[in-house]
Amino acid sequence: MMQYYDPKTDVVFKKIFGAHKNLTISLLNAVLKLEDSKNKIQDVEYLPSEIFPTTDGKRNNIVDVRCYDSNDDYFIVEMQMCWSADFLRRVMYNSAKVYCSLYNKGERYYKLKKVFAVNILNDIYEKEDNDNYHRYTMSEVGHPDNVIKGIEIVCVELPKFVPQNKGQKTLLELWQQFLTSINARTGEENVTDDLLENKDVKEALELCRHLTEEEQRMFDSFWDMEFLRNNRDMTVREVSRAEGRAEGRAEGRAEGRAEALLETARSMKADGLPIDVIAKYTGLTTSEITSL
Repeated sequence: MMQYYDPKTDVVFKKIFGAHKNLTISLLNAVLKLEDSKNKIQDVEYLPSEIFPTTDGKRNNIVDVRCYDSNDDYFIVEMQMCWSADFLRRVMYNSAKVYCSLYNKGERYYKLKKVFAVNILNDIYEKEDNDNYHRYTMSEVGHPDNVIKGIEIVCVELPKFVPQNKGQKTLLELWQQFLTSINARTGEENVTDDLLENKDVKEALELCRHLTEEEQRMFDSFWDMEFLRNNRDMTVREVSRAEGRAEGRAEGRAEGRAEALLETARSMKADGLPIDVIAKYTGLTTSEITSL
């Protein structure tokens, strides 16, 4: 049976969209709905995935893909497996840091370009809304057409996506179908003709079939970290429900989880995984990881 590696995992997502400009352009045009626009993205240049703060003492952040286009508009792309309450705040924080970095002393503010934060979520956060596409701008209350341009945030909830049996699918539908239907259990029957007929999606499919030895280690570590992350989040929920009744036991469990996280970080470091990858999936700072 032909094996595919899940494109939603960190290493595969970066392999596809962090190293192949044509695929990044295709995804951005799809999610930002620029496919048929005169403003569609034509080219991008990649930037380091680590976003540094503009002032001392603030935390660095790691994103999956960061790039800019020929118009000097900037893009942050993230694949998020699980929703957390602070996710959108983190997206706003990262977007604001990038936006602030675009200003040079003495320049006119009107020269500042736009920052787009594109977020693909393998989870649901708007549970009362059947729409899986959410776009946020800064607009005047009561007058949504009065928009202050600068930062836009787009979130796509993959679990809400329902493939349509129709002849002509939009580029956004094709990429969503790719991300939701391709995983380690995928057989050839999941790879439909419409996915193969689009040259960019077809190329992404091929990239899902082959990992180097190092990428395989990173792929396995990703799922180890997801397991720890889910258990850690479960502990937080348990503490919330049982607050005041089992605080001592909860603290003990949290300390145990923290130690397990450190042990996992040590193992990942010993295996030669990049520090930025370890930082992203443990929540530890680069200095903490370096000192392990």
